This record gives sequence, C-alpha cells and structure tokens, in this order.
Amino acid sequence: MDTWILRMVHQRAQRRVAAWGVAIALVALFTYGQSRYLKNFFGGPYALSAADLAAIGDADTAPRPFARVTGTKAIDTGIQQITVEKRNGVEVGQHVSANYFVLLMDDDRLLVVKGTTSSGLHTSVEGEIKRIPTDLNVQLFEDPETKAEWQRFYTFYLDEEESFREPGYVGLVFLAVFVVLAAWQGGRAFKQLRDPSAHPAVQRVYKWSDPMGTAVAAERACASPNFKGKNGWLVADPFLIRRTFFSFDILRLSDLLWAFKKVTQHRVNFIPAGKTHAAQLHCYGGGAEIQADEATVDSILRFAGQRTPWAVFGYDKEVEALFKNDAAGFCRAVEQRKRAQSAAAATA
Repeated sequence: MDTWILRMVHQRAQRRVAAWGVAIALVALFTYGQSRYLKNFFGGPYALSAADLAAIGDADTAPRPFARVTGTKAIDTGIQQITVEKRNGVEVGQHVSANYFVLLMDDDRLLVVKGTTSSGLHTSVEGEIKRIPTDLNVQLFEDPETKAEWQRFYTFYLDEEESFREPGYVGLVFLAVFVVLAAWQGGRAFKQLRDPSAHPAVQRVYKWSDPMGTAVAAERACASPNFKGKNGWLVADPFLIRRTFFSFDILRLSDLLWAFKKVTQHRVNFIPAGKTHAAQLHCYGGGAEIQADEATVDSILRFAGQRTPWAVFGYDKEVEALFKNDAAGFCRAVEQRKRAQSAAAATA
C-alpha cells in the first residue's frame, strides 16, 4: 500500500535516475565530441610524409594531428621556453622547459619542433601538430634572414614536449570512475524507482511496529518540525527526518544511542576561517548529522536529552572506541540504562 514514506522515496529515486540519465548523456556527447582525439589516441602516432604535411590546411582540424615525422636535417633556432617558478605569487626560480628547432623536410619545407631539453636535436620527431602561436611566430621571424624564408615554413609546429596521450589516460581514469559510479548509484536509484520498498529507510520502518501509522505520523511531524538543520535534517518529534532534493531518511528519536556536538574548525592557509557546528546523533539503524548554528545545535541536544535521557551524551574517545569496536555491547549498556530509568520512574 502506498504511504507518504514510499512516495518520498519514489520521488527522490525518480530525480536521481533523471540526473544520472542527463549525466550519462552529457558524458556520451562529450566523448563523441572528442572522436578526433580518441581516434588519434588509439591509432596514432601516424607517420606523415612531407606531402602529408603540405596537405594540412588548418592544424586545429587536421584529421591526424598525432604524428611521427622524419626530416633530413635538424637546425637549432636558439629559441627556448622559460618556465618561471613561483611560490605564493613570488618568483623563486626559472628553468628552461623546452627548446625549439627546425626540421628540414625532403621537399625543402621547414617544420618547427618544440622539443624537450633532454632530447637535443634529432631528425625523427613524434608529437602533436598545433597552430603556431603569435608570440612564437614573432620570435621566429624577428630575424631578417629567417623572415626571408617564411614561405618555406609550415603554419603549424610539432609539439614533442607535451605528451599527446597523457590527457587521454587521465580522461580514461575519470571515465572508468564515472562508469562505476553510474552503475552503482544509478543502478541503486533505478532499483528503488521500481521498488521503493528496497530503500534502507523503508526497510528500517518495516521493522518497526505499525508502518502505516508511522508514515502518517511522520508526515504530520514533518509539517511542523521542532528544529530544522541546514543540510535537510529535521527534528520532528518523535522522528529525525531528512528530506533533500535527492535523498530521504527517517530515524526514531527513541532509538537514540549516542549524541554529541561536533565542531569543525576551518582554516585558509593555516589561518582560522570560522567554525561549523552539528548535532551528531547515532541511532539504531543509522545516524544523523544535523548542521545548524551553535545555539540550535545546543537546543537539539537538550531536546534529545529530555526525550531520551538513557542515551549517552557528549563526546569522549573511550565512548567512541566502544561504539566503533563493540556496538553490540554499547547498545546493551544503553538498554540497561533505559530499563533502569523506566523501573525508577515506575516506582517513583
């Protein structure tokens, strides 16, 4: 039977499935747009002759930019790429990161090559064909003797210094991660869309008595919560409910085991830049981190202490170690406190 909780879960599953669908479509479109690069990544480098180079009109649209070219002679231009090293905006050093030389082809044309500092002059080169930038063009032809030969130069150069395949390897790693996430989270959302009862929150509610009554009470409580967090969590007695655009969760305040105030100090360049506060509440079946201003966090913890005085309040490393390493023992201790307090209240 349909309930408010099932509707909340179904609605958010729809949104997540739609979001993953859009993400997959965008990644597919981006990948399609990189078809020229991918073809060269897997098929290159292509051996290009002088005639092949002469046929290139625009380096930006050349079908085979990842090339291997062999010339007859390598000529040093004396032009170097200087990389300036900075730390906190202050120059701390310089070094030569690339050298430019000219490769004489067998048709008497000249190809500019950007080489690594360690490779020296050589006649067989491999790299990406790129349009000659304006600043390099100016440096090449500021010498009158070289300027007189400008017609012999190709309008592009071959970059040996930067790896053609490195961006592809990085992209493949990101694509692999995306595929794994899409299969995991997207598949999970699709499963919950088809069957909202598979959601962990619904499974948790089914273990409580009267799931139908719980759903009705939760909807009413959600309409007028006691406290609101900044991250979607609501304290809506007797529940802790989280409603964001993509997620939904529900816990019972009576299932509280341990609660404390979490304070996070933020720093920028080691300089304090403010704090954030949250009420950390650990219950049977899950937990809630309710982010709010400090006064609201304190109020939430006081409210929880009034409703569940048997729970453990306050942070302590020994309590944390017990909670992490012996959860069953922690729960038994809390249950004993609850029974003791109930017995004391009954005899009072």
